[in-house]
Amino acid sequence: MKFYKSKRIYTEDGLVDGFIGVDNGKVVSLIVGELDEPYEDFGNYRIIPGIIDTHNHGAVGYSFGNSTTEREIETCLLGEASFGVTGIFPTVNQAEQFSLLVDVAEKEVTGAKILGIHSEGPWGSRVGEKGDPKNTYYKPVDLNYAKKMVEEGRGWLKLVAIAPEVDNALDAIGYFKSVGVTTSAYHTNANYEQANIGIDNGISVATHLGNVMTGLHHRDVGTMGACILRDEVTCELICDGLHVSLPMVKLVLKMKDHDKIMMISDNVGFAGAPVGHYQGTKDNANNDRKTIYVTEDGFVVSESGRLSGSSKPVMYGIKNLVEVLGMNLDDVVKMSSYNAAKKYDLKQRGSIALANYADFVVIDDNYDVLATFVEGRKVYDRANTKIEINPEFLKSKLD
Repeated sequence: MKFYKSKRIYTEDGLVDGFIGVDNGKVVSLIVGELDEPYEDFGNYRIIPGIIDTHNHGAVGYSFGNSTTEREIETCLLGEASFGVTGIFPTVNQAEQFSLLVDVAEKEVTGAKILGIHSEGPWGSRVGEKGDPKNTYYKPVDLNYAKKMVEEGRGWLKLVAIAPEVDNALDAIGYFKSVGVTTSAYHTNANYEQANIGIDNGISVATHLGNVMTGLHHRDVGTMGACILRDEVTCELICDGLHVSLPMVKLVLKMKDHDKIMMISDNVGFAGAPVGHYQGTKDNANNDRKTIYVTEDGFVVSESGRLSGSSKPVMYGIKNLVEVLGMNLDDVVKMSSYNAAKKYDLKQRGSIALANYADFVVIDDNYDVLATFVEGRKVYDRANTKIEINPEFLKSKLD
């Protein structure tokens, strides 16, 4: 058994000044007072539940969708652990990408643990802010492909995102619901009525609420309004202050039950990358992502200024909610950890509690990650773990 001490441990039952006892990967004791056993002392540093990020495309120069080897995915997962992520849904959009992710999910790695797969698409409609209709890759709904997605996921496919208004979307939503796969409203032009029909048929998550969806308007509150108003819907929320302004985040949190908010990053391979501009993709003559810019304030944008994922991790959002919006960390960590575990039935995860997996993160008062533990193993130690950005990715830097 191992013990870890801190004056500020954020447990499921409140703040504890004491010790976490870990054995066989789980929390077996929470002790207040003295302990006559060896322990690792984290002093006044805070210990919070490990972040569960259910919408994440990659980090440190690696993309889950473009990775071709297990080692690349494992390196990406180590990068995620350096951001305080202990559990993750790698987010891709093609069934052909699932198999490699499943192979890694079924082994022990040094880094964040894959807890499921999130397929963001491929069936959407909206082009997004500053989008060009010619620069879209959405496919028509195909139920045979839906079945292939489930087969390739081998039980790990947890979430499929779909625009509820596209042709045959309701059939696909019904199919996924019948096999236990959650669906979310994604990249959608649906008005309030259409969004509600999607929810009535089984949609129960909002993909990055507010982004690439019809927003709040006084005559039609759109998909965003429907997802806020419907209690059945749990909303993904990027809290970097960029994708959704902090006043809008504050507004959402006033309207929506906090138990129905899941903080996500929407990170892409640019998370952890130096500021600058990079070679993007050139697979389409109309593509505005031939060059991608990582700005000083954390935007990842295309040539036209269109958002192209995020470089800020969930931990940055936690800091925003506590330090800028004045929320209690006890409340915030439920949105960064517990709510996702509850929504996707990730048993014994999402909080520091007896019998739960020992997934926790040690942070300083600047919200920098000092250590990350996954199932009781220290998978990241800032003092000793070196995170190297993909060297091939760095070669694409243009300045």
